[in-house]
Amino acid sequence: MDLPSSPSNDSLGEDASIYNYSFAPLRDPELLLADYANEFFTAAKGKNAKKREEVKKKRCARLRARSVVKKPDVVGVGDEESSNEDPKQQSTPRNKRKQQSTPREDARTITRINKSKEAQEANDRADVRRKKKRVKDSRKVQLSSDQAVFYYFHERKRSDVLDALFNEDTRQEHVNKVKEVGCEMPSIMRMYAHWRRIELKKTIKDAMEIWKCQACKKEQKTSEQKDLLEHIGTHERICSPCVVEHCGRRMKPRYMREHLKRFHARQYDHLEKELDYKLSRMLESFYEKARTQRNKYFPPEAFLRFDDKKIDNTQNLEDPKCRECGQMVRVNTARRAHVAQHLKLSYKCMIDDCEFRSNPMAINRHVLQYHSKKVGQLTAGELLDFKLIKDDFNKTIGDEFHKFFTCRNDNPVRKRVEAKDKRASPNNLNITPELAIFYYLYERKRQDVLEAIFDEETRKKFASKVEEMGIDITSILRTYAYWRRIELKKTIKGGIEIWKCQLCEKEIKATTVRDLINHIGTHEGGSCSCIVAGCGKLMKPTSLRGHLKNIHALHFDHLDKEQYHKLRRTLLSFYKKARTQRNKYFPPEAFLGFDDKKIGGKTQFEDPKCRDCGQMVRVNTARRYHVAQHLNLLCKCVVDGCEFRINPRTVIAHLSTRHSKKVAQLTAEELFELRRIRADFNKVMERELHKFFPYKEEISEDHFGDFL
Repeated sequence: MDLPSSPSNDSLGEDASIYNYSFAPLRDPELLLADYANEFFTAAKGKNAKKREEVKKKRCARLRARSVVKKPDVVGVGDEESSNEDPKQQSTPRNKRKQQSTPREDARTITRINKSKEAQEANDRADVRRKKKRVKDSRKVQLSSDQAVFYYFHERKRSDVLDALFNEDTRQEHVNKVKEVGCEMPSIMRMYAHWRRIELKKTIKDAMEIWKCQACKKEQKTSEQKDLLEHIGTHERICSPCVVEHCGRRMKPRYMREHLKRFHARQYDHLEKELDYKLSRMLESFYEKARTQRNKYFPPEAFLRFDDKKIDNTQNLEDPKCRECGQMVRVNTARRAHVAQHLKLSYKCMIDDCEFRSNPMAINRHVLQYHSKKVGQLTAGELLDFKLIKDDFNKTIGDEFHKFFTCRNDNPVRKRVEAKDKRASPNNLNITPELAIFYYLYERKRQDVLEAIFDEETRKKFASKVEEMGIDITSILRTYAYWRRIELKKTIKGGIEIWKCQLCEKEIKATTVRDLINHIGTHEGGSCSCIVAGCGKLMKPTSLRGHLKNIHALHFDHLDKEQYHKLRRTLLSFYKKARTQRNKYFPPEAFLGFDDKKIGGKTQFEDPKCRDCGQMVRVNTARRYHVAQHLNLLCKCVVDGCEFRINPRTVIAHLSTRHSKKVAQLTAEELFELRRIRADFNKVMERELHKFFPYKEEISEDHFGDFL
């Protein structure tokens, strides 16, 4: 309906001055819609949130200004004011209805603007989905042997070899594939060296590494990374100042101990609190500067081999059986914790107001998990207390250790010779990328390409090595695939891996290794038998839970101790057999990429700040431990005769360090008790966790970016 026109000044007379507002004519709603839509889309196109808010405010202000306009105060009636008025703004009866829109028309205009805004947002979301799909498809790439060989010669710019091996279409296809790999692929030598060192470390234990400096060509034997960093400091002229005031001498960290003793008559292990704190910060600064130059002097390809001499032979000659209680403790560090348990050594946590007591190794883990502090973040007093704890522990254990674990009568010389012969194997040390390329071409009988790449002497040498080693040779394809997966995992956090089975070519999405092993069981015929007596049906592990519920009306949570123990044994046997066939069905080159869907549930939306004490706990699992500390949740160890009371989150760590037992080695009673402790702990956490770590009030759009 039409709005009533404002009364004229003639009819109002003296009361005309009280009317300071009147309804002003509005523009055509269609033109308004076009103007507002253009302004809004111009701001939205730049994806600038601030600009978008400013446009919204201006738009609302214009709507108010056009609907209600303030007039100047009316002093008197005069024809001069009406004559000076713009004729375009004078309303006439003919266009009066068109210029003065109704509230319903204004509402329709705003509704159209909102619908246009929603349509634009829907288009933006569709663009995001299309972009993510392109990224997902680019990540999902399976390398082939031909692509790996193409990249090897492509980085060396050997166009003559590429022309001989591939036609033009294949070369262009491989060039596109190289761009879709998803990460920057370094030289084959660097990737191979990185892969080779990791593989050798799996078989060679407690041996010193030998590296070759790229600047001075010296060979450096090292048992830890600090040795290489100190050598880097000599080239970069990084020195540490003496911690004693007014000394001014600068030196490498390895000479600091002797300097303090000779020039300042101070023992390195008995410094004052301030000097000890200053020394730890100085060493941390030195190693941090040297670490930035690691790839310049000691890149992965600078690794040569492992030394024949082991780092510490005495620990390997210790009898793992405790003379006091007869328990087998096979891990070297666990033996020290075992001796501390016999001697009842227990130290208080060095953080104020914390009553936790244990050995130094457990205290170090406790400070990291509960207090979220590393050793380098401790204060001067806390660092000194921790150092005193370690010194006292090492001295006591050193005096009493061999009363519990004695040396065996084995011959250490024979062991060293056997280890040396094993490391001299050509399969371990003499495989190079050039040999892998030679094998690739030799297998395909490309004699013309071999003659173009290698001279006659090298060809004979490589041919003899291939005959000696047989077919067991590290392929260049596996090296590329292995490196690519490692590099992608650094940038894609919490992603679901996609693998392609080499037999059935089915794509498997795996959050853990067990997802791949379950698929391997279908090919190898490995099945789990039903644990109910008299049934004997075989099935996959994923179907076992449903079988017990549907056929035997036996819920998984209601199994007794014998049934639960038998179930664990059955699953363990299945996974152990299937794991041996991992490289047959899912070798490194079977990795395709990462899925867009991320691993992680509602824990990522929890506020990391504790409501009770204000401490920041950023690790999800550490929050459960933190809440258990507040609630004083303690449980008794599941092993008979052990009266140790611990946090439920650390039961498995306690079994490993104190009793040298894995979960698979527990008896039926111990396993059932561990299951009960876990179930009770989870119920308490489900009820109490969000009283200490509630959900965040505001969640950034990054959390939902993958679901748009």
